[in-house]
Formats: sequence, C-alpha cells, structure tokens
Amino acid sequence: MDIKIIIGTIVTVSIIGGGVFFMTDIMSGRSETSPCADACRKAHETCPSLINESQCNTTCAGMSKETMAHLEESETCEQLTSRPDLIADSVIPEGATPAPVDKNAEQCEAACGSYVGKCLTLVPNATPALFEEGQSSCMAECVHWDINKIDCMVGAFDCESMTTVCGL
Repeated sequence: MDIKIIIGTIVTVSIIGGGVFFMTDIMSGRSETSPCADACRKAHETCPSLINESQCNTTCAGMSKETMAHLEESETCEQLTSRPDLIADSVIPEGATPAPVDKNAEQCEAACGSYVGKCLTLVPNATPALFEEGQSSCMAECVHWDINKIDCMVGAFDCESMTTVCGL
C-alpha cells in the first residue's frame, strides 16, 4: 500500500472523527466552561430568583476572587445574600419586569388613523376639523393602551369591531 494513501486515510478519519466529536459536544449542550461560567451557573442554580446568570457572566471578568469564591461556596439563597456587597452586580434588578413595549408615535398614528377612517367617516356631515379632533383625542388616549389594543385597532375590519373587539 502506498504511504500517501495511508496518511490521507488517517488525516481524513481524524478530520471526520474530530467533526463528529465536536458536533456531539455541541448537540449534548456541553460547551467549554470557565471558572466564571461555572460559578455563575452554580449561583443561578442555587438561587434562580436572585442571580441572573447572564448578568453574572457579563460582569464575571471583573469579579474578585472573594466574590467568585462566595458564588461557588454558597449553598442557599440565604448564604448568597449574606454578602450583598459581593453579589450586587449579579443579582436580578429589584422589581424586574419585562421591558415596557415601546409605543411610538407611528403605532398610535396608525391605530388612530384607522379609527378616524373607519369610525369618524361614518358621521354624517363630518368635517376635516372633526377628523383632526378625533385623531388628536385618539392620540392622547393611545398612550394608555397596550400593544394588543393598538394592534387590534390597526387591524380592525370596521368601527363596530373596534368597539366590540378592541374595547374602544
């Protein structure tokens, strides 16, 4: 057998084997770990309602050895909170709630334009002044609507739908 064929076969098998190993490692959910990632994962598993793992990983590079040790050694939420000075950068912000939906003027303008076009145009003898007033008052109300109501108003088939379905 030719030595080139043997070496080529060995290289090919190595590349394929390495690729299979790499893909198996990725598919199993394992990834390279670091002391930071391990400490943050353990702290989050110990107290998921307090420790934000991704925030912890973000600030991990600047953590002191004392903080890392505290995260790794704490077995309960109570132990973690015994040193708030060490975990302040890793905790879930107080009163954390989902970020409010950004209702920009374009969304309200679309909803109110739909209202004017589908409701106010039904008013007999409606004037442009009525349409402007309707748009303006709708825009003032829209800031209090959630995104579902805004979407409902934009997509409503007619004025009756805006009233009965969207809650206008």
